[in-house]
Amino acid sequence: MKPKALTETALFSALAIILSYIIIFRAPQGGSISLVMAPILIISLKQGVGPGIFCGVVTGAITFMFGGFFVAPLQVVCDYLLAYGSIGLAGLFSSGFLSAMRQGQNKTVWLYTVLAGIVAGGLRLFFHTLAGIVFYTSYAPKGQPVWLYSLIYNSLYVIPDAILAIVCVVMLTGRLKRVFLR
Repeated sequence: MKPKALTETALFSALAIILSYIIIFRAPQGGSISLVMAPILIISLKQGVGPGIFCGVVTGAITFMFGGFFVAPLQVVCDYLLAYGSIGLAGLFSSGFLSAMRQGQNKTVWLYTVLAGIVAGGLRLFFHTLAGIVFYTSYAPKGQPVWLYSLIYNSLYVIPDAILAIVCVVMLTGRLKRVFLR
C-alpha cells in the first residue's frame, strides 16, 4: 500500500473507532448500533478490497483491545477480525463506484453504495452469527435452534448498523466527491 493510501486507511480506521463510541443502542449481550461501518465502507469504496479489509481488521483489533468481550481466541478472530475485516469486501464495488462518480452518475453511485453496504453488512452478520452459534450457545432459549437465536440477535444491531452506514455514505457521496476521487 502506498503511503497516502496507508495514511488514509489509518485515519478512517481511527474515525471508525471514534464513531463506535457514539452508541445509539447497546444490545444486552454485546453488539451495538453506531456508525462504525461508515468509514470502513468509505475507504473500501475509495481504495478497494485490500485497504478496506486492512481498515476493518485494524478497527476490529483496536475495538477488541479497548473493551471487547473475550470467550476464546477463535471467537475474537470471528467477532472482531473477520466480522470487521469482511466489511472491506465492499471494495469489490470500488471500480464501478469510482467510475460512476467520475462520470457524475449519481444513481449508479448510490446503487454501488447500497450493494456494497449490503455485502458488507451481510458478511459482518455472517461472522457474528457464526461466533454466536459456536461460542454463545448457552444464551439461546430452550427449544430455539442456536443458529436462529444467533441470527436474530445479531441482526438486531448489524442490520441497523449497515443501514446507517449506507445512508451516511450515500449522503456524503454528493458532498465529498473530491475526497473520493483524490
